[in-house]
Amino acid sequence: MKNAGKHIRVGIDGRDLQIAKTGSKTYLSELLNAAEGLSNEELAFVQLKPFFPLLKLNGKLGKLIKHIQFIWWKQISLPLLAKLKKCDVLICTDYFLPSLKLGIKHLVVFHDAFFWEYPSHYNQFWLKLFYTWAVPAAKRADRILVPSLYVQQRIMHFINVDDHQLSVVYEAPKTFENSQKANGGDKNVKEDIPYLLHVGALSKHKNLPFLIKAFKRALETSKQNWRLILVGGAGNSTSDDDSELIKNTIQEHGLEDKVLLEGYLSDDEVSFYYQKASSYIFPSYNEGFGLPLLEAMRFNLPIAAANNTSLPEIGKDAAIYFDPFNMEDMAGAIQKIMGRDETTLSTLSKQTKVLSSYSWSKAVLEIKAICYSISEYHH
Repeated sequence: MKNAGKHIRVGIDGRDLQIAKTGSKTYLSELLNAAEGLSNEELAFVQLKPFFPLLKLNGKLGKLIKHIQFIWWKQISLPLLAKLKKCDVLICTDYFLPSLKLGIKHLVVFHDAFFWEYPSHYNQFWLKLFYTWAVPAAKRADRILVPSLYVQQRIMHFINVDDHQLSVVYEAPKTFENSQKANGGDKNVKEDIPYLLHVGALSKHKNLPFLIKAFKRALETSKQNWRLILVGGAGNSTSDDDSELIKNTIQEHGLEDKVLLEGYLSDDEVSFYYQKASSYIFPSYNEGFGLPLLEAMRFNLPIAAANNTSLPEIGKDAAIYFDPFNMEDMAGAIQKIMGRDETTLSTLSKQTKVLSSYSWSKAVLEIKAICYSISEYHH
């Protein structure tokens, strides 16, 4: 039924644009861009931002101030701003909703179930905040958005919510401009040595020390001259940061000239590395969605990915898969994509079809439908 001309306003918490570096920032920025294009006389998406720029503070005092800022924003400023902007629905894309609803419908995005699955990867403050605030608020939410059926199952395993309270909204690859250079970041690719690429934070669940060992095994077996380039920096939490172990593993195996750490790069530079890569590797032992899987498909790269959690659901038959805990299996998959064997070539031909089922415009249209369904107005 038509919504009787009612104009619905959907507020989206935009705070993460100022602080996030990885997937959560991509999710939010792409969602906002697509939403802006779909706003019309019936539905308006409104970005809600902190009044003052967030301070970049370090040390114990800096962390304390950042924690206070976060709580003040989420619990006080955000709900009041949403009310002031006459929002009918509020969306938070970072697990945390305000406790105050003020007559506004609430949607929250849970990208994964890592807080439950890997509590040791989180700072104790955030872990406590998650259990005492985020989970109760999510249970009271009008809808929990998740990026895959896998995450939907995991959330239902950990908390008692009805399946109709959870909605799967698939994500889509990041929008890259076709960069022709990497602003000096091409120093490791100009020698024309083929390389295997990985893009993502150096977090523990990414399984990168194991990848480095499997890469060495693949090099020894194939006798080929390849490099492994890891684009991304330390994880958000020191408890989840695997960068020291990664560096130690590189040194222990004498791979300083074969495995290169590039840190966080600009979008242009990341695009450049995708363009110049020969293959893509995704060895994570857990992913809620896995955006780089689709990004690599955008650049038509042969992909080898872990065969568990959400990755086969998202990548379908456009990648080859391996057991992320089995050294021989991972090394064998690396050899396949390096050699572009028949299996690998058959997956490349399927990437366009798989990619066509994901778009941010489609995601926003699905969220729009959810906003109408939870409101008293029907579209």
